[in-house]
Amino acid sequence: MFLLGLACCAAAVQAEGQDMPEAAAIEGDWLVQSRDAIIRIERQGDQYQGSIVWQLHDTYGPEDGPALNGKIVTDRNNPDPALRARHLTGLQLLWGLHYDPDRHMWVDGQVYDSDNGKTYHCQIHLQDNDHLILRGFIGISLLGGSTTWTRAKVSDYTSGSSTGGAH
Repeated sequence: MFLLGLACCAAAVQAEGQDMPEAAAIEGDWLVQSRDAIIRIERQGDQYQGSIVWQLHDTYGPEDGPALNGKIVTDRNNPDPALRARHLTGLQLLWGLHYDPDRHMWVDGQVYDSDNGKTYHCQIHLQDNDHLILRGFIGISLLGGSTTWTRAKVSDYTSGSSTGGAH
């Protein structure tokens, strides 16, 4: 009976240890579906967060008008005027995610969409080792949309710098 109890405890410890590598599978650099930014997802305490580490266009171009041309891309659509001058490169746009081992997904997160200045609830699951599906939504996950991100290496998209790309 003692050996059976010991075997059960060992199996429980082993199963618990397997959750950690599975939870950490989300960590790394991810190329967004539009292929114009890379988001680095990292563990912060018991949660996961993501920040922009590379942008295809880190400065505004002529199509953005003469007042913006050549200036660093900022969070200009933020509803808070005090935050509109923040640079997008380095901006945290994903936070609060925690891993749910029963559902094999990261849940209860928030994602900020700098294109419209809105923040949504989000959840993420891995499609495979190199693709994640992020679902952003309002209220319940049925009321939202999904996007696929691909695992990437920032060095493949930069020329010696991980802080931005050229316009």
